Amino acid sequence: MTSLTLKTKLALLTTVVLWGSAFVAIRAALQDYSPGGLALLRLLISSIAIYFVLFRSRKERSPIKKRDLFRVLFAGAIGIGFYNIALNYGEILVPSGMASFIVSQIPVVTTLLAILFLGEKINRIGLLGMCLSAIGVGLIALGHRGEFGFYVSIVYVIFACFAVGCYNILQKPLLQRYKAMHLTAYAIWGGTLVLLVFIPNLIHDLQHTTLKATAIVFYLGLFPGVIGYTTWSYALSTIPASRAASFLYFMPVFATLIGWIWLDEIPALIALVGACVALLGVWIVNHSYKRLVKVSATH
Repeated sequence: MTSLTLKTKLALLTTVVLWGSAFVAIRAALQDYSPGGLALLRLLISSIAIYFVLFRSRKERSPIKKRDLFRVLFAGAIGIGFYNIALNYGEILVPSGMASFIVSQIPVVTTLLAILFLGEKINRIGLLGMCLSAIGVGLIALGHRGEFGFYVSIVYVIFACFAVGCYNILQKPLLQRYKAMHLTAYAIWGGTLVLLVFIPNLIHDLQHTTLKATAIVFYLGLFPGVIGYTTWSYALSTIPASRAASFLYFMPVFATLIGWIWLDEIPALIALVGACVALLGVWIVNHSYKRLVKVSATH
């Protein structure tokens, strides 16, 4: 076990804030873009931007070996490509705050997959913290009365949640051999490839969209896209996947605040209480890891 360094904390904070804002930005952009067109343009922007960042000099080149290339592209196709299209379709009806509440269950999915496939462990206190955070997220969801129905859109958002969980597990072993920036680049390119089927949708959208909506898509591609995925990959390279994923419980908090300011999605009091409970759960999870570090150091 490793303790959280300042760089890791900053990487996690950056990821959570940017990804939290993405839920609100997607909801706003969908007013002019189709789900497929939005997802493709966002990733095209990310793909071009990260290419120039990664290959700005020959010294920075560190191509993925052929034996790992398919795995990286596959991880990107699922965790970035399928995630984006599923989330976009989900947010047609599901409010941005609600979508973030559902996606915040990623830590549960990632932890279960990490235990099954990566051999990671979590003690009883950690499990208690995870459960407490889940209860907090549930309270937040209850704050959106009448929203938690049998929408097909919710199924899309749940699918997006599982897609990111799979992405975390597929990417984790590769972070021991490659830099986070390189893996992020190839993953984004893999996600872009599977979305090329939406080229007709994008062409149609660009003919009828507004400058404001396009600017929002550029924000999504550059900030939650390139920067957010890079800082997330860095965090995964320094701490266990299940521990890093526990910080994603902060996303609904930031998404709710940004949605409140930007889209006037005012949360109910019970939602604010749930946010506090979720934050307490995250603290307990991290406290449990600190205890595991101390126990491991004495053996």
